[in-house]
This record gives sequence, C-alpha cells and structure tokens, in this order.
Amino acid sequence: MAGTASNEQRTAKLLKGKDLDKDQTYFLYRVKAEQLAHTMFPIGEYVKKDVRKLARKFNLPNADKKDSQGLCFIGKVDVNKFLKEYIPQKKGIVITTKGKKIGEHEGVQYYTIGQRKGIGIGGGIPYYVVGKDIKTNILTVGSKYDENLFANQLTIENISWVSGKPKLPKKYQASIRYRQEPQEVKITENFDGSLRLNFKEPQRAVTSGQSAVIYDGDVVLGGGIIV
Repeated sequence: MAGTASNEQRTAKLLKGKDLDKDQTYFLYRVKAEQLAHTMFPIGEYVKKDVRKLARKFNLPNADKKDSQGLCFIGKVDVNKFLKEYIPQKKGIVITTKGKKIGEHEGVQYYTIGQRKGIGIGGGIPYYVVGKDIKTNILTVGSKYDENLFANQLTIENISWVSGKPKLPKKYQASIRYRQEPQEVKITENFDGSLRLNFKEPQRAVTSGQSAVIYDGDVVLGGGIIV
C-alpha cells in the first residue's frame, strides 16, 4: 500500500500507506513524479482489516484468503530450488570469522547476510551468515551479535529520486530492507555521484545488492542499490 500527494508546484510525491505493516513504498522508490501524477493507490488510506471488511461487503471471493508468504507472482515455491533452476551450484567452504573451516555449502548465491536457517552447520551453536565472497566462493558465519553483522555506514549507487534530488548533505531516514522502520541517517553525496549513508545506530545485516530507500517523514525521496 502507498499513497500520493502533490505540493504547491503540483509535483506528485510518493507517501507511505496508512497500513505501515503492508506499506509497499520500499519497492516503489524508482517510480518518478511524472508517473505518479497519473497513478492512484485506491487502498492506500486503509489498513488490511478494513480492506477485508470491504471485500466481505461486496462478496469478493478472496475476502478471507490468507496473506501470501511466497515470492510475488511466482507462488509457493522453495526459493533455493527456484534459484537452482537458473544458477548452477558451485560448492565451497564455510568458515568462521576466525578462519576455521566448519562445513561446506552449495553456492554463496543461495545465502543472504544475516541468514540463520538452511546453513547446514551442526554443533549446537546457532550460526549466522556474516559474509560471502563471490570470487573465492567462501561463506563466513558467526554469532548473532558478531561485529561483522553490523555497520554504521554504507554506500549506495544507481540512485533514483522520485521528485528530483533533495538538499544534501542532510539528515533524513532510510530503510535497508522491506518492513524495516526507517532509521535516522545523514546522507552525503560522493564525488562519483554515489551516496554515503551514516546511520545514527548500527544497522544489522547490511546486504550488497539490496535497496536503501530514503524518506523524509512519510515522503519517499528516492534510494539506490547498496554496494
């Protein structure tokens, strides 16, 4: 869910939806103001329970359908099995942050930073993915609170602004994953056009290739891809 609004200059803006648990603006930051000017979000002002009430009122068949937990537009599939259809397996080693080999994996591309389940390492100690090296095909694991899982700073590139570049450097808020509450951050532009994000609090499981979306309150300013 999301919403739109316009300022005195009649420039369209992208706003968070009323139902923050279902807010989709994290995925919409690349939509431009020109496109938003011709876009409507009819349920942006509703929370999910109210949408279900309306669906029952109009006897819609999906009124009580369970929320989807799978990949959008793909359905109920095992994510790793899906990836293996397109990305060849390449076995490698799993090491701790101290360099000790403790197992093997089927390919670093099947794991994400911060992941716990599916690593396949026994021993009674819960391990989390804290790093992966694409070139060497080495997966590094550590504890839940390993310092390698946290970062105060990150860089994003391939920047996209909804309604033009805002004033920089300046403090805003940013989310580095879907459903994360936007965090306080100071944003500075680098010489090459990329942006440096310095967070007030350390962020867990910063993942290259994911988006960092920048907010000014409820307004989506834009975002980019984490390096």
